Amino acid sequence: MSGNSQFIAPPLIKRFSHAAAGHDGVLRDESGALIIKPCLPKEVDFYQSAASHPEFAKWMPTFMGTLQLNSPATPPVAPPAAGQGETSTPSNAPAKKPLEISIVLSNLTYGFAKPCVLDVKLGGQLWDDDAPLEKRARLDEVADKTTSRSLGMRIAGMKVWKGENKEYQVYDKNYGRQFTADNAVDGFKEFLFSGTLSEEQSKLVAKRFADKVAEIQAVLENQESRMYSASLLFVYEGDVDAFDQALQIEKEKAASKGTLAEGEEDEDEDEDDDDENKPPPKKVEDLKIIDFAHATWTPGEGPDLNALQGVKSVLSLYKQLS
Repeated sequence: MSGNSQFIAPPLIKRFSHAAAGHDGVLRDESGALIIKPCLPKEVDFYQSAASHPEFAKWMPTFMGTLQLNSPATPPVAPPAAGQGETSTPSNAPAKKPLEISIVLSNLTYGFAKPCVLDVKLGGQLWDDDAPLEKRARLDEVADKTTSRSLGMRIAGMKVWKGENKEYQVYDKNYGRQFTADNAVDGFKEFLFSGTLSEEQSKLVAKRFADKVAEIQAVLENQESRMYSASLLFVYEGDVDAFDQALQIEKEKAASKGTLAEGEEDEDEDEDDDDENKPPPKKVEDLKIIDFAHATWTPGEGPDLNALQGVKSVLSLYKQLS
């Protein structure tokens, strides 16, 4: 995790096109390695303090610092390039005043040719103690009518690369609200098995996600925190060729490490991570916990049972599909 200083803005920023759920105003840098997300000071504080919780921090996006929005030093947002699927704001759309602070984080979709993204919102209780009564009642109504209450989680949104006509299928928040505890697995099945991957590849991704979610469960059971409306963000490679390439790279790295003599270092580990010409790493899948606007550390109060209910439900569903 990075320090407390303000992040120096890259020379060009663009609109981020791979958000699976309602994250308005999210931007990315020109390389695509970083995202810039409007936030509240409480979220910045949580990221900054995560350095004292390394087991938890492992499952957070890497924190680079903050950026002031709408300041004279903030670079302009580049228009979308043709054919890249970036969406621009219509000229007649009402302008939204962004929050003054943005957080700069590693982009989970970086390195994927066709990232398929699933945002799963955790918790049966979605509001924190600072929420007004009206907001509590509204969020409780949403929870009662969805799997948030019964399973402690719900699908907040997802994007799946279909391949046909070279386009994504986008599933908004209403998609996830239609499921019950009895058929919630169908939403996860749609995420994993409706794209271009084979059934074998999809089951491999499900198994890997199950293993990662199990690790997150173990971490949360040993942390004292509260996260309301936080999410698990799942990403996997939806392009078949890129998927196979990523698997092959994994195998080659594993074989290389297995043949190193004791005490000998892997040359790849010593490569300069700041090499601008270095291509982004290819990955099969990734998973992080995101959205900490209503998160805090709570020493002496035990683990976050609200979030853990959702994590356990997600783990059960992925196990069914692997």
